[in-house]
Amino acid sequence: MKGITMMNSAAAISVEVRPATQEDHQWLYELHEQAHKALVERAYGPWKQDQQRAFFAPVVNDHEVFIFSDGDREVGAVYLGERDGDVWLELVEILPEFQRQGYGTHVVRWVVQRASEQGTGTLLQVHRLNEDAHRLYVSEGFSPAGENETHHLMRKSVQS
Repeated sequence: MKGITMMNSAAAISVEVRPATQEDHQWLYELHEQAHKALVERAYGPWKQDQQRAFFAPVVNDHEVFIFSDGDREVGAVYLGERDGDVWLELVEILPEFQRQGYGTHVVRWVVQRASEQGTGTLLQVHRLNEDAHRLYVSEGFSPAGENETHHLMRKSVQS
């Protein structure tokens, strides 16, 4: 495990990051449902378990997945890949009770630092309805890199 500490305005956040294993897949799906159900229902209609499990299986299987925890409590996960020579930030998911406490900022900074250590930028897409995430990415220096009907594509260049 890799321990990283980040200060937020209220207190220090001490986050441990570890690679996910096959044994984590059920928890990861439950996290996915808790973190994204409201957005999915707002954008596409009712949450359909079979449809979401079919969507989620390749996401978890085709990416490098890390789980992060604060103390003995798992807080969220991040899914990484590669696209166009950059680190591709597929998903950041945080349990609702830990959202808006600095964990998302921490994870985004961790991903950008990791990408910079590899000599690459960071690329992601954010749903147009996910305004909080969009604000976070803008505040962390991501710039527009394209868009489609449902998502903004954003990129942050290699950090020096």
